[in-house]
Amino acid sequence: MKNYYREIVLGTVLFLFFSGMIVWFILTEPQSSLPIAIAMLTFVIGLIAFVRQAINRKREIETGTSPEDEFIKMAKIYAGNQAFQYSMYLWLLIFVFNSSFTKNETMIGIGVLGSALIYGISLWYFKTTGEFNA
Repeated sequence: MKNYYREIVLGTVLFLFFSGMIVWFILTEPQSSLPIAIAMLTFVIGLIAFVRQAINRKREIETGTSPEDEFIKMAKIYAGNQAFQYSMYLWLLIFVFNSSFTKNETMIGIGVLGSALIYGISLWYFKTTGEFNA
């Protein structure tokens, strides 16, 4: 039960930190609306994910069920494996077409976000279909 309250406190502290950062960002750069919108959208998505995670965690504690079963663990393992393999192809494509990127930060950002997106899609696929390529 203590871990649940620790998660709530950590989430509250992160919420206050990021909301303060967004307010500071809005006050210092009012002419750039796109970065502000992206920051607020990211913040809202993170807040929704945290609240959903906290509600699920509280429900699991109340019912006494384990947070992850064997199926979810195996789905994460296979999704990680598949994401790693496809990420190597993504990075190969990025380095082949590196002359089309104006900044190195853009190239690295696309690679990291692409790798995370590949992992998310793989995890979603394995959770919904249950087809593991053994």
